[in-house]
Amino acid sequence: MLSRRSLFAVGGAALFLNGCERVLPDGRFPLMDVMGAEPSLSNFRAALRSSGLAAELLERPGIYTVLAPTNLAWSGSPERIRLGERDALLNLIAGGRLRLPDIQARGGRIRMLSGIEVRVVGGTAENPRIQGARPGQAPSGASASIIRPNLLASNGVVHVVEGVLIPT
Repeated sequence: MLSRRSLFAVGGAALFLNGCERVLPDGRFPLMDVMGAEPSLSNFRAALRSSGLAAELLERPGIYTVLAPTNLAWSGSPERIRLGERDALLNLIAGGRLRLPDIQARGGRIRMLSGIEVRVVGGTAENPRIQGARPGQAPSGASASIIRPNLLASNGVVHVVEGVLIPT
């Protein structure tokens, strides 16, 4: 039999748990929080913090698209990138909120903050394969698939990729 006291305790626990909101990629939370909720992005997130880009760009007003490499992809990237070299990390951030349909509407091209262009070079509509290109040149270097697209944040969108894009 439930007493008033036990009902109050259960209701209080429900209220407490409701206050512990889980970060979801639904557009209510900032980019760094959305990436923080994805354990497979911890190394990339740490590099953004160490480079100062997290505080400079992603935690301030502004809308960005982030191509976030998984920890596995990150571990195979050049050391200068793993150590948080700012210019290399800008290869993975673009201005604006570009979901997959937006990228497709732009002819499969994204201009990154570093000045390189990322282009769709294959894959499927749901998981396109992308590759970096220097301005005015054909795509070169490693390509990667977007494996978790459209993680919405209050200040942009994150696409989880299985590689680090560095045009050669």
